[in-house]
Amino acid sequence: MLEKIDSKSFDDIIIFHEYPTRKYKIFMFFTNPVQYEPQKGFINKIICSIFNHNNNPYEIKRVYYDHDIEVLLPILKQCLPDAQIPDLKNSLFWRTEEDKNSVPKTKLVYSKDKLSLTDVFRKHKMMK
Repeated sequence: MLEKIDSKSFDDIIIFHEYPTRKYKIFMFFTNPVQYEPQKGFINKIICSIFNHNNNPYEIKRVYYDHDIEVLLPILKQCLPDAQIPDLKNSLFWRTEEDKNSVPKTKLVYSKDKLSLTDVFRKHKMMK
């Protein structure tokens, strides 16, 4: 399956370190829906059916191991020059502090509207 994403449709991107593993969660939110294009072959159809269970076409929420996310982050930086790519080597110590909120192991990578992490959480109903 092929995901087609317009680079201008990126709205917000958040990354979380999943302690104690070498996994990272990345949440990407879009202003336009992600378009899925299945490819030929039985395996691709199975993969397509798994990914088509994404209930919200305006977001992608995935978990990656460190070696996979190291490939993805430079691509995001290339598409979004304003993106703040965090240092993965220190991800165990990530902490975002804003106002009275402190969010451990979490970084805001990109916000189209230049919102804070707390405001992005509120915008996407991840926090009240």
